[in-house]
Formats: sequence, structure tokens, C-alpha cells
Amino acid sequence: MLKITKEIKEANLITHSGTFHPDDVFSTMFMSRIIENPVVCRTNTPEEANQNAIIYDIGYGEFDHHGPNARMRNEELKYCSFGLLWEKYGYEYLKQIETEDIEMLFKKIDEKLIMQIDGIDNGVFPKVEAPYKLTDLDHVIDSFNKAWNEEVDNDDNFIMAVNVASSIFDRYILRENAKITAAKRVEKEIPNVKDNILFLNEYMPYSDAIFESTLREAKDIKVVISPSNRGGYNIKPMTISKDSKELVVNYPESIRGLHNEELVNACNIKGARFIHISGFMSAADDLESAYEMAKLLLENKE
Repeated sequence: MLKITKEIKEANLITHSGTFHPDDVFSTMFMSRIIENPVVCRTNTPEEANQNAIIYDIGYGEFDHHGPNARMRNEELKYCSFGLLWEKYGYEYLKQIETEDIEMLFKKIDEKLIMQIDGIDNGVFPKVEAPYKLTDLDHVIDSFNKAWNEEVDNDDNFIMAVNVASSIFDRYILRENAKITAAKRVEKEIPNVKDNILFLNEYMPYSDAIFESTLREAKDIKVVISPSNRGGYNIKPMTISKDSKELVVNYPESIRGLHNEELVNACNIKGARFIHISGFMSAADDLESAYEMAKLLLENKE
């Protein structure tokens, strides 16, 4: 269990004091799983640390990214400290996780979580066009820093943030690992596509697996039917690319947003349950109705 100390000589993990960010928080969380009996000290004088202590996000050493020799992840992005620690210890850490593809799991965690923190801590933020303020990982962790009039030790808040980071990290690993398992199963089903419709007999993520598949039949898939976690079946058209929201096929505009009896009367499909206003998904009570709705998608020429 991670402990925190004000005495630098007691610590085997050293990071900066003051306001904390996702980088030092996630780095501390991760390294507390790598070394035995982890004790962290947040300080401005890392040179006073024991020789065997791991120092990160301060001190210009192997796991810092503030100096002139900071390593680049690619042409646009530097590694942050968590990125450097993950690169060195991440693969070995994942060996304790039961997975069908450790290389893919390492890659996905790196892409989905680590690189985000690399960007945040190096001042590279995504452009978001929305009529509201986005609460991203940076804002979530920053919310644990003490308020200006809050009479608490910010080290205590730091440990709170580390605990939150621990839950986030575990969920990323669990979900990305589950996606890998799903991708293996989806890959086996892709050759069964018929009339541009792929049927999956269980609810699971499938989009990435289809777009990343090298099977010829993957390009034929326009609609996917699978059981709904609310009962019945979901009918979902594919998008034109992995990162796009534009649909390959869509329902007639006149029936989008309808549900239950109103929808049944409009499309003449007895088990039709619901069509999202954007058309990106719909639902039916039974498999026969789901196929009828899929055909309606494919036949629409609007």
C-alpha cells in the first residue's frame, strides 16, 4: 500500500511538490504497483533523495521530460514521465494480466490513456468544438488539488487523486482487454456476413475489430445486428471509417426518432421498437424484426 512522507530519505518514489497533475499522479499510482513497499515524497529538492529512489517529473533525469534532452514520442509529442515509466515497465506489468494478446493490450493502453497524459502534460490539447466546457482527465485530477481557501494538506489530496487514478487505470485495462477478446470473436464471425449484414450472437464491441480486420468480407459489412443489453436486438449501421460518425446507410428521415406503435405503423415492421433520431442505432423485439429493419436501412436511397 502506498504511503506518503515529508522526509525525503524515507522515500523510494520522488516527484515534485505543489500543484499535481495527471502525469505525477498516474506515475505515482503506477510505480506503487511496480516496487515493493512504495513510499512517495513530494519535494522541490530531489537531489537529496536516496540513491536507489525513482525520481520522476522533476530533476531532469531518466523519467523527467522538462529538460532540453527530453525524448520525443513522435514529431509532435514529447513523452511525459508516465509515458517514460510505462515504456520501461508497462509490458512487464501486463504479464500478470490474463490476456489473449499482451502486445495489443500494451499498445491500446498506450494509445488510449498514456498518450493522452503525454499530451496533457506537454501542453498539447485536442480541439473540441462544442457549446460547453469539456471536463477531461486533466480537469478531473486537478479537481483534487486543494482550493485556495481549503485548510488541508495537499499531500492528502494527492493520495486521493492517486486512488482515483488507480481505479481509472484498472478500468482502462479491463475494458481494453475485453475489447481484445471481443475482437478475436468478431474476427471469426466476419466471414459469415450475408447481404451486407453481420449477426453477432452476443453483445460486444465490434467496430474496431471490423475496421482493423484484414479479411476481405469485412468491407462488405454495412449493418450489424446483436443482442441488446435491454433485451431484444440492436441494429446498427457502420460508419464510413473508424473515427467518423457518418453512417454508411441510414433510415429514411421520416421515421428517425420514432418508437413503439408509432414506429410500427410508419415502417410496417411488427417488432420495431425504436430508431435513434440520428439513425446510428435502432432496436427490435425479435431477430426477424431486426433483420427487417436492417433491410430497411440497406434499401433506403435517401
